[in-house]
Amino acid sequence: MKKYLIPLIVLVFLTGTSCEEKIDIEQEKKAIISVIEEETNAFLSRDFERLAANYVQDETNIRLAASKSGYTYYVGWEDLGAAFKEYFENNPDPSTNKYVKTDYKVKVYKESAWAINNETVYDSEGEISSKMIVVRFLEKVDGEWKIVYLSTVNTTSYEEIIEEGEEESETE
Repeated sequence: MKKYLIPLIVLVFLTGTSCEEKIDIEQEKKAIISVIEEETNAFLSRDFERLAANYVQDETNIRLAASKSGYTYYVGWEDLGAAFKEYFENNPDPSTNKYVKTDYKVKVYKESAWAINNETVYDSEGEISSKMIVVRFLEKVDGEWKIVYLSTVNTTSYEEIIEEGEEESETE
């Protein structure tokens, strides 16, 4: 009996691990980018229901935006959703801005992911109105990717970029 015990344990272990669902990373990355694009398009259209459908709607949702003129910080969907609604009420017409997203970096886990990209915003005349670095953390909710954290740094607000490997010097 003992000589069958170890092979049986190995067989049970291998059977259990081989049944794990494999993640198609490229397919998941496409789905994540699609959610990001839909969220942006809903924002530009001023469509709150479409926009909200792309977010985790609980107290864990966080939105942070920073520029040279200050920052905004919302914790929880209740506050963030209210801020979006107020913005749409004060700016009801669809935006004519165009957001161009480049340099996506997406890391996918089984039930979560993060995505970083550059965004350039063009006004209705085609002029650049801002450039940003955007970070999103997403979670899978009922099989669909949802944004739970969104952070933007408006890079056009700053005078210089500190390149990788450079250190910011202190002035005496």
